[in-house]
Amino acid sequence: MALSGVELLSDRHRLEGFECGKPALDHWLANFARSNHARGFTRVLVVHDAGQVIGYYGLAPTVIEPNTAPRAIRTGRAPDPIPCLLIGQLAVDRRHAGRGIGSALVKDALQRCIAGAAIVAGRAVIVRAIDGEAETFWQSWGFIPARDNPSVLMRSLDDIRAWLSGY
Repeated sequence: MALSGVELLSDRHRLEGFECGKPALDHWLANFARSNHARGFTRVLVVHDAGQVIGYYGLAPTVIEPNTAPRAIRTGRAPDPIPCLLIGQLAVDRRHAGRGIGSALVKDALQRCIAGAAIVAGRAVIVRAIDGEAETFWQSWGFIPARDNPSVLMRSLDDIRAWLSGY
């Protein structure tokens, strides 16, 4: 089976039947991904097998309050709020789990965040973990919890740039 590369969601992508094991993520893909993408709220990127989406994530701009950010992110004269990039929903269909698709999606998202920040600026990448399992997943990628909410995790773009330069 030959999978696609990561590409922007389009009308040719089929969303039905996607199941990652987290109903909220399945529901978002089925009911909000297309409209959020079309209206410019979120850029949805997908991996598919002959048009059937088997993995996806969303990217959007966001902000954080300086008092919630770790020192590495709020150094210098940080504006209030601090501009950031958000990796929204990220999921892989459970029938395709364990094949490296999730890791490929994370790396792609981080690379796109670096590229986007070069154009519009931003200090960090933010994720909002759906549960404890997701918190652990993002921590394994070097994300650290916000000072006031363990479900909001972040990693400075400088740190991500340095990490990606090793690839």
